[in-house]
Amino acid sequence: MNIKTDNTMLSNGIIIKNKFFPKRNLQSGTLRIVLTTKCNYLCKYCFAEGEANKNNRIVDIEKLKKILKVAKEFGINKIKLTGGEPLLYPDMEELLSYIRKIEIPYVDLTTNISLLNDKNIKILNKYSVNAITLSLNTLDEEKFEYLSGFQNFDIIRNNLRNTIQHFKGKIRVNCVVFDERYDEEDYREVITLCKQNNLGLRIIEPSRVDGLEITYNKEKFHELINKLKMESEKIITSDCTSVEYLFFGKWYITIMHSLCDNKHCETCPKYMYIRVTSDLKLKPCLSRRDTEVSINMESEETIEQAFIEAINYMGVGVQYENV
Repeated sequence: MNIKTDNTMLSNGIIIKNKFFPKRNLQSGTLRIVLTTKCNYLCKYCFAEGEANKNNRIVDIEKLKKILKVAKEFGINKIKLTGGEPLLYPDMEELLSYIRKIEIPYVDLTTNISLLNDKNIKILNKYSVNAITLSLNTLDEEKFEYLSGFQNFDIIRNNLRNTIQHFKGKIRVNCVVFDERYDEEDYREVITLCKQNNLGLRIIEPSRVDGLEITYNKEKFHELINKLKMESEKIITSDCTSVEYLFFGKWYITIMHSLCDNKHCETCPKYMYIRVTSDLKLKPCLSRRDTEVSINMESEETIEQAFIEAINYMGVGVQYENV
């Protein structure tokens, strides 16, 4: 009897310490890249994308290009650029040009607004950046300076106005609700700004960051959300379990509950993304460092191996003692 065997099973992945890691696509299709740890803010709530020992690092553009080329093999069709402050990245224009060259269709950039001047808006428009996310927790100048450490709110006000007028892509605002110095009117003003200008708005539960007490309490977040739910015309919950949508006519607010603090680890592989850290690691879990995978830049194959390992670490569960 001629028995034919299939020897291809183990070829679609890698073996590490006698454990097989199959190659799988990143289901969300999203890769988040920490371009630099440099920032001109000193936010009291900054979790620095979960990075440790940051020393004003800047990702090498040529290494980043190699990573992006391989990332496409794993279903990556969306790139989120963050920092630090990503507009401090010196090779931003070259990076955006390369992303378009390899035909990754969607690019999103998260910024603190301070560097959204005419020059940078023109660059973002030139390479058809699809969306920008603006960090804005209050329109009160004193409270803004307290939270961010940035002392020229006029720049923020002017850049915000200019961005609304001239940026060609979508604009959304990230607004984190804190207990400390909380005033409901602060958040109401941000809501009004976004609704009047038809901007996207995400109201965000602060994620706990050890050593930053401002992130520990969530009472005011839940208090505000409960009020908004009572005022909304329609509430739609997401299969992601950490996201809700509150509709006010055709405009809506996205409510973002902390995925990690609420330990919704089972939804992570389907909806979340892997980070490329500023020290060239793949970070599949924001709350853990023991699952980070160093990227061996020796070849496309070694970069691919890092992606396979990192994707298979997604959703393993939050263990705060390892943070």
